[in-house]
Formats: sequence, structure tokens, C-alpha cells
Amino acid sequence: MAHVLVTGGTGFVGRELVAQLAQRGDNITCLSRSQPPNSAKWVEGDFVQADQLESLTEGLDIDVIYHVASLANDTGNPQEMIQVNVTGITNMLELARRREVQRFVLSSSISAYEWYPATKFRSPLETPVTEDHPCRPQDMYSSTKRMQEILADTFYRQYGVPTTVLRVTAVVGPDGRGGGKMWREFAEQMKAGGRIQLPMLAPDEKSHFVDLRDVAQMHIVAAEHPNAVGEVFNCCATRATRGSEFAGMVEQLVPGCDAAFGFPWSMAQGAEIEFSMEKIKSLLDFEPQYTLRDALQNIHDWVEAGGLEST
Repeated sequence: MAHVLVTGGTGFVGRELVAQLAQRGDNITCLSRSQPPNSAKWVEGDFVQADQLESLTEGLDIDVIYHVASLANDTGNPQEMIQVNVTGITNMLELARRREVQRFVLSSSISAYEWYPATKFRSPLETPVTEDHPCRPQDMYSSTKRMQEILADTFYRQYGVPTTVLRVTAVVGPDGRGGGKMWREFAEQMKAGGRIQLPMLAPDEKSHFVDLRDVAQMHIVAAEHPNAVGEVFNCCATRATRGSEFAGMVEQLVPGCDAAFGFPWSMAQGAEIEFSMEKIKSLLDFEPQYTLRDALQNIHDWVEAGGLEST
């Protein structure tokens, strides 16, 4: 049984991670400003306040830190972006250094490469995109995610903190909140059975998604495998998906619906993007278990089971 500290445990990815950690029997503490799921202990606080962290975590055994919390998008306030995304992780990495944790797992984003829906899309230099692709961020969200990665790598190389970085692509799952709030709207549209807005601009767009359950599992694997230390991994499904294929999946699940394109902030903005999963397969012997079809089925089943009414 590991003693784990999770930031962002009340968010979209964090809640699923906490649920899977609880199933394993881990001792879980969430550091957050709101009440986490019942399976976790709660330390109420803000990791941006460095002077609070030591007292907030006093007496806690910490083997692993999962740093999932970040601003989910560009708020338009550069100082806020730096304070939460950059100062926040610096404080958490320093806590990891002082406590000599066994692993620090950072939930980063494929936006660290540069791809963020609010910026003009530039084609990748290679497809599928590997972890060696140059990082060329052009907005505050992407830049702060890349800064987080650089800090994690620096703490590993300079101070020996055993860090691992996961570059997460578009996460698909039920009960969306925070960065996943669009999936709750998607679920509501599924239930209504009329127009369902797809997260894609055009039928020929090619984008890469990942099931929420796989994302949580990748975090756990990254926290345990010795080959993960000091590494960066793409975190996505086995393959990318065309817009027309996405629409077909939705129309099978909700017969008679209008699967609509034209989403202006899609990942590839009508073009193509795909990421390689070869590194995590070869180094960690991990392969995603769920397809996009599985992820959409999971949302559909959640809706049918009354999920929208229970949350």
C-alpha cells in the first residue's frame, strides 16, 4: 500500500485517479480547496502558498506525489497562469525534494509541444509526434505546461527528485468538470438526442483522444515502473481518429441524432495531428486498454444510468 498525495483530486482526471488508487488500497490524501471523493483524506489548502505546504502536510507519510492540478486553460491572466501553473509546481517539487518521495508524477499536456486550440495550428514536423518533437509553445497555457516539464526535469537532474511527465491529449469520459467540462455538455446533448456537437471542425480532421480510465492507469504505472524516472511520455489512445469516424460512433450510440462539426477550438482545427505511444509501450510495457469508441460508450452508459441527475 502506497501513501500518495494528489493535487487536483477533485477534477476530471484527478477523481478517476483517486478512484483507481482507492481500488488498489492505497492510502490517499488530496490537497485541494474543496472536498475530495469520500475515499480520500482531505488536506484543505493551496499549493501556491509555499509557507503553508509544510504545515499542511506535517505528519503525512508520502511515497508518491501526483501533481494533476493546473489551470485547465488559458485564463487570459498571465500572472495567474504563472502563479498557479509554475509557482505551484515549484512548491510541490520542493516538497517532494524535502520528503525524498519515491516518485513525482506530473500531469502535463500535449499542448507543451505547442498545440493548443486557441492558437493557429501548425503542422507537426513528424507524424505521429514522438516525445523528441521540438516544443514550440505560443500561448500562456502551452508555455506554462512546458515550464512545468522543465522544472520537473531540473529537479530530477539537479536534486535527484524521481520525476515522470505525462503529456496528456484530449481526455474523454463522463462527469466532465474543469478541463473536461465539455464532455458533460456532450453527455447532456446525448441524452437530448438532437444536435450533438463533436469536438472537431471537419469530417476529414484527424485528432487524438484518450479514455479517462487509461489516463489514470498511466499515472499509476508511471509512479511504479523504474524505467519511468526522468522520462516524458505521450498519454493518448493507440491511434488517432478522423472526424467522420467520430461522427459514425456517435450516430451508432444515439440513432437519429445530428452529429455536428464546426467546433472552432478543435485540436487540429481541420488538419491532422497524431501522437506516438511507442515509448511508453517499449519502456513501461503499457498499452491503452480503451478505444475512443469505448470512451464514448462509457459516457453513453453513464447517461443511461442517471449520471447527469446524480452529479
